[in-house]
Amino acid sequence: MSSSRPRAREVIRTALGICRRRAGILAVVGLVLFGPLAAIEAFAVGIVHGGIERGEPLLYVGTYLWISLLMFGSALCAGLLDTLVGREFGEEDVGLRRAVRTLPYGRLVGVDLAQALVIGTASLLGFVPGLVAFTLTCLAGSLVMIERVPARLALRRSLQLTGRRFGLTLLVVTLPVAVEHQILHALGVHLELSFLALWAMHAAAAILVLVPVVVVEITLAHQLLRSEDGRART
Repeated sequence: MSSSRPRAREVIRTALGICRRRAGILAVVGLVLFGPLAAIEAFAVGIVHGGIERGEPLLYVGTYLWISLLMFGSALCAGLLDTLVGREFGEEDVGLRRAVRTLPYGRLVGVDLAQALVIGTASLLGFVPGLVAFTLTCLAGSLVMIERVPARLALRRSLQLTGRRFGLTLLVVTLPVAVEHQILHALGVHLELSFLALWAMHAAAAILVLVPVVVVEITLAHQLLRSEDGRART
């Protein structure tokens, strides 16, 4: 992988190649990690829908819960997938059993909780603040694994890296997630689907969209770090 400044096409092409080669394990990880969260998201959409119909304050509770859960679990997913696809980036090839046994769960969950709090709060201030908060923090889960740092330092490093390539990160990570969740929210509110149908819809979206986005995050983190290392050597 080149140490030059990464471009959107290169990041996406590399990530999609990984998704094709590892489709089976990625689907399993996505269902196991995001399946339970999909159920909570479906519940939150129900609260939002009920609040809209009745004009109740519960609308704000449901909105906050829904927004906070948009990418909760992404850090844990990034940590697990970074371990499983490590050989794609010149690291040791690790099987699922060993990956599950050796993950730094505390640090990854810490990142997930911090992101849920920051993104949920920023989103209540407006759509744009929420996008900015997500974009700046989205690489923290991958950086926990790549740089072996605690959650606080991983979040700081994510701010540094994405701040330098904000437009690229917004394009390849944030926009796909934003579009996917806006579509799901619109469908959930206007189609009046049952809880089971909402769960199935969110679970399918997690496997087909969120997991590939996490692979994009991992790829982008590796490429930004290599680019940073290349600049440091020149």
